[in-house]
Amino acid sequence: MSLLKDIFEILRGRKDKHNDRQDAQETDDPFKKGTDFERYVVSLFNEKYFGVIAWTNDISGKHGGRWVESNFNPDLTMRFNPRNEKFAVECKYRSNLENGDLKWSYQDQIDRYNQFEQENSIPTFIVIGLGGIPSNPERMFCIPLIDAKYPVLFPSIFENFERPPNKRFFWRDGILR
Repeated sequence: MSLLKDIFEILRGRKDKHNDRQDAQETDDPFKKGTDFERYVVSLFNEKYFGVIAWTNDISGKHGGRWVESNFNPDLTMRFNPRNEKFAVECKYRSNLENGDLKWSYQDQIDRYNQFEQENSIPTFIVIGLGGIPSNPERMFCIPLIDAKYPVLFPSIFENFERPPNKRFFWRDGILR
């Protein structure tokens, strides 16, 4: 129960900050950045080959005052249509590195993504946009969750998974490339 309380406190703080910003066009709005980056990532999946099974829709986790548990899942649940293979994608946009390292998450989020991956028996990938703008990042990384074990990743980890930020995704042998 403590984990849910911690999540609530984190999300309540983020939602309060969001409510203070009435102008959704403001470039430093983290919710707009996240949404813009998710849309960009989805645009890199060719509709002929990939279906979007689920797309979480609200960082607050609430609708009508009720918690929606699926909002704690990775952002996207996808299907590679030719083989009917499912996988999940968590999208994160970061404007810059912190002291040369990539802070992408909190441990409780990583724990939830691991639980999702295990319960659904589908691989989960972390797609991170770095620099530029959310709809056109300078750099992009596609990291299997198993390799994104910690909230802060060193370059020796995340640079192994760099990909061209404007290249379409493809699925091969259970790996998102």
